[in-house]
Amino acid sequence: MHPDGRESDTVATGERSHAPVFFLSYAQAATRSLKQNRERNLRVMEFFDELSEHVSGLLGLRAGEDPGFMDRTMTGGQRWTRELLHAAGTCQVFVPLVSPGLVRSPWCAMEWDAFSRREIVRRDDGGPAWESGILPVSWIQTEYDVLPAVVREIQHFAPIRLPNPDYAADYQQEGLYGLLALKSDAYSAVVWRLAQRIVEVYRTHRVTHLVPSGTDSLRNVFTEKEEVA
Repeated sequence: MHPDGRESDTVATGERSHAPVFFLSYAQAATRSLKQNRERNLRVMEFFDELSEHVSGLLGLRAGEDPGFMDRTMTGGQRWTRELLHAAGTCQVFVPLVSPGLVRSPWCAMEWDAFSRREIVRRDDGGPAWESGILPVSWIQTEYDVLPAVVREIQHFAPIRLPNPDYAADYQQEGLYGLLALKSDAYSAVVWRLAQRIVEVYRTHRVTHLVPSGTDSLRNVFTEKEEVA
């Protein structure tokens, strides 16, 4: 990517080290209250840190090996960093936090597009087959009718084998953000199951690397209409 960020092509790369296991895509809070924005974004970071700890433990990563990537700096109008482009083009599981803000965000739509262009290859280990390495998670309950076609088409994460049968319904009703805000016992259980699912996808499939050289070629896939058969 040139300093002016104008390249529009993508380049394929070989397997590279330091590729994150998962990429967390989320809409940064953008209300008029800076305090409210900070508190909402801090909750995302709290979730990311807990999820990363679980994924790291499940994979037995060494100290200093970050299992996940989330952008902590970009807001609307800023150019993407090299680090973000590399993470979007090399991560193995794409985890979008579904919310009304995410489906309105052109930046999140382009992150989705960057990942979805990559080929997913099943590892020969007899594990379950996945059509996509995209694992949408309910962050804030979002009406089905406002979800873009690409988001509706992907099977969303649904936790199973939870210690309390009511936890799954609580997650569907409140989303992870709601569970965290309510300090619900369901929150930690759902995050643990999500970490296990990420590791399962990571171990059974490989997503080929394709690092965008810039953002000009990336589309806002959330605004595209659903194809009619």
